[in-house]
Amino acid sequence: MAWGAVAGLVFLSGMALWPAFQRASLRPEENSTREVRFRYRVTIPSVPSSARRVMVWAPMPFTDTYQTLNGFEVRGPATYTIAEEPEYGNRFLVFDLSPAATSKRDSILVEIDYRVSRRRYRVVSGTNAHPPNANTDKFLRPSGLIPIDGRIAAEAATVAGRFDDPMRQARALYDHIVESVLYDKSGHGWGKGDAVYACDFRKGNCTDFHSLFIGESRALGIPARFVMGFPLPARQKNGSIPGYHCWAEFFVEPYGWVPIDASEAQKDRSRQEELFGGLDANRIGFTIGRDIRLPGASSGPLNYVIYPHVEIDGQAYSNVRAEFEFSDAN
Repeated sequence: MAWGAVAGLVFLSGMALWPAFQRASLRPEENSTREVRFRYRVTIPSVPSSARRVMVWAPMPFTDTYQTLNGFEVRGPATYTIAEEPEYGNRFLVFDLSPAATSKRDSILVEIDYRVSRRRYRVVSGTNAHPPNANTDKFLRPSGLIPIDGRIAAEAATVAGRFDDPMRQARALYDHIVESVLYDKSGHGWGKGDAVYACDFRKGNCTDFHSLFIGESRALGIPARFVMGFPLPARQKNGSIPGYHCWAEFFVEPYGWVPIDASEAQKDRSRQEELFGGLDANRIGFTIGRDIRLPGASSGPLNYVIYPHVEIDGQAYSNVRAEFEFSDAN
């Protein structure tokens, strides 16, 4: 099947804002641009014999100033449509696997090969800024696991309330989280993007780090949003990817959306300056936002979306295997 043309959607425009950004540098071994073929494989290993309608939603990488979805190819026993959810503009390939299910297949496999290019960026002056015309109101409100009151608001006020400039406030929150929260996936409670868990236990994975940052930013009146995607190993040209990675962005006039990656900075403190206001090319962004309502799905809002969502006869179905691989295109 030929590569499908994909129209671009502009989501991001992070701009750097003060001299500290100019002092930060990206490491020489990091690629400035990457073009990859990213394979997104969905397997339903055991389809119930009673199944009549089987639907799959798979997120699509977005296109913005720093990332381009150049095309995609689908393989599998399925027809598909492209659907967009209206709140955040995320797009999904929606597969109707009902014919395969009713043919009594033991399992169903669908593969999507996305071709994506991304460049690293670090904004050093307003000359690179894009007009900040985004609707930011929804990024000031709480979401299911990101409250903006109580302990979240109290910590935000303690850490950054003395500053008037939102850029200085965001930097204070970022530094405090990097320096006081441990990247630790032991025990229970991590990985949900629960801002209160991260605030109380001071540990978690990337979802927890960035949920805490987003909640505290919003508590101070700074719009902030969640970006979900996958990491690309910096020193590999191909291989499998075990799981997702996420980061956050906050909005400041007149620059627009400014990126941060607090969890990667905590894992390597030498990158703390670099990962405030700039990102490397070793990642692919897929979805923005939390409490996402999939277009046409029966299920309610999902905490976040990166793995495939499957429904059988209108009910969410969890016996699904997702696998991910990449190879550099050059």
